[in-house]
Amino acid sequence: METDARPEVSAWLQALFDASPMAIGFARDGVTLDVNDAYVRLFGWTSAAELRGRPLLELIAPSHRPQIAEMIAQRARGESTPSYYETRGLRRDGTEFPFAVTTTRVVVADGPLSISFIADVSEREATLAALRASEERFRTLSGAAEEGVFIHADGKVVLVNEAGAKMYGYAPSEMIGLPLLDLAAPDSRAAVIDNIQRGASDAYEGVALRKDGSTFAAEVRGRTLLHQGRPARVALIRDVTERKRVEAEQRALAERVRHAQKLESLGVLAGGVAHDFNNILTVIANGVTLAKRDSASGEASAHLDTIALATDRAADLCRQMLAYAGKATFAREAVDLNALVAEMSSMLDVSIAKKATLVRDLLPELPLLLVDATQIRQIVMNLVLNASEALGPSGGTVRVATGAGTFDAGAFARSPAGGDPKAGAYVWLEVRDDGVGMDAATLAQMFDPFFTTKFVGRGLGMAAVLGIVRAHAGAIDVESAPGRGTTIRVFFPAADAARDVAPRAPAPRLEGRGLVLVVDDEPQVRRMAELLLRDFGFDVLVAADGAEAIDVLRANADRVDAVLLDRTMPRMDGIETLRELRRIAPAVPVVMTSGYGATIVEGTDARPDAVLGNPYSADALLAALRQIMRPLRNP
Repeated sequence: METDARPEVSAWLQALFDASPMAIGFARDGVTLDVNDAYVRLFGWTSAAELRGRPLLELIAPSHRPQIAEMIAQRARGESTPSYYETRGLRRDGTEFPFAVTTTRVVVADGPLSISFIADVSEREATLAALRASEERFRTLSGAAEEGVFIHADGKVVLVNEAGAKMYGYAPSEMIGLPLLDLAAPDSRAAVIDNIQRGASDAYEGVALRKDGSTFAAEVRGRTLLHQGRPARVALIRDVTERKRVEAEQRALAERVRHAQKLESLGVLAGGVAHDFNNILTVIANGVTLAKRDSASGEASAHLDTIALATDRAADLCRQMLAYAGKATFAREAVDLNALVAEMSSMLDVSIAKKATLVRDLLPELPLLLVDATQIRQIVMNLVLNASEALGPSGGTVRVATGAGTFDAGAFARSPAGGDPKAGAYVWLEVRDDGVGMDAATLAQMFDPFFTTKFVGRGLGMAAVLGIVRAHAGAIDVESAPGRGTTIRVFFPAADAARDVAPRAPAPRLEGRGLVLVVDDEPQVRRMAELLLRDFGFDVLVAADGAEAIDVLRANADRVDAVLLDRTMPRMDGIETLRELRRIAPAVPVVMTSGYGATIVEGTDARPDAVLGNPYSADALLAALRQIMRPLRNP
């Protein structure tokens, strides 16, 4: 700065001007008046004298001259111009560089001046360019990833890819600067902090929080790195909600399979015990019938009545075991569930606890069910008694309700009864109590055989309910929690009135005459059946197994009017024997006896004309024969 050009500037300002590391220039009307050494070096010249008198635009890159020319014109007109701006300069060697300008306008004796303070921002631009390139590489690398990719430092989001922003319901720009903990559900924030503080790289799971407040299960894997020279963390986040759902379904399926296997194995045990026991009961029950007919003593008859009552109770136990095994004897008929509940009302009222109140809420005009009424009564009684006992000494309310609706198969996915309930119309029975409720451990075992919460009990009640529902292709839903009572709802497929509930033609009335072939491997059962049939007036042939039965029938095919055939026999079982009997004498009707009831012949290619469940009474035996036997030939 020349003192003769600026005589008013004192010596110390001249020294500051000359020694300043920042480029300083004076100009008037777009022409350079004076510059310091830093200015000369910045633009690549050798002395200030070379720049004095040069137009400012010569020092501006061609691409930026129009903007600077406009600012000079505005300043000449006295208009306001920016005091700070950035542009690109042109050095003497023709290279361009970015610089920032802070300018002010002052008025001196010879007119107004513009003073400019110029800083080279090349390094800053290079840094910004590198940052932009880094971010672009981040977007390129992470853009194709399905996982969310986050970089965070000092507890805030620095970078995020599109997938990550979408996962949380944000636009990427909205997430920059967002506190990291705002992206985690409250219960998961401690785990996030712990993993960051430890610099952990192992994957962990937590609950993530979206912008709209909803949550999702997230798997997080993090790693520490340097970002712009500072420590930061990169986190890969995966939405595992679907995976968790599938895993939960697989666990539930495995549990159902395990439960089904347990039920199957115990069902085999229960079925085997009940089958053998039923054979014994058949002998006892029918022996009592015959003895009572022949006894002239009233005292003997009373004792026999006691034996008959015990036999009935033992048979009921067998039915519960078979119901649990899903192999109970079912005599299906059209049943109105409301009528059945109403019919049981008096029995239920006297059976429940004294302090319990029974409330009925029955939906009118329910569709009919094609079920075994006795088994459904057992379900009603078991559920109501359990609900009553759950009320405790203080009492409470047991609510019995019925209803109907259409359900899809998915509605029964969690049914403890398993199986494969079909979509369609269902009628349901609900029993609700406001008692003590059940915890998770009790809920998991409530249908297990021999499990009971009572001080005394066999633990077969709910297992029997499960077996009955399963055998009727129904479903069960249970809701319970400690202190909140229990609600159990059982679903049964509604009958197709046009197909399932059809009137049956009455069977012809027959006398107890004709020749019956009795086939059973149990000598006592075979002997008892023979005595009963002869007492009714039938002629009887007997066979100890299937092979002997075939020989007997072959020799008497034109005389035998019916066959009483046991289902379970060694060497040649009832189905195999039936096939051969049909081949020899296809017109001879067959009654098959079994402790498992009608379900034992389902899915077989040889079907008897009737199935008689063990233990059977004398009247049931006669009724079965009358139902199937053709009218007797005239003697």
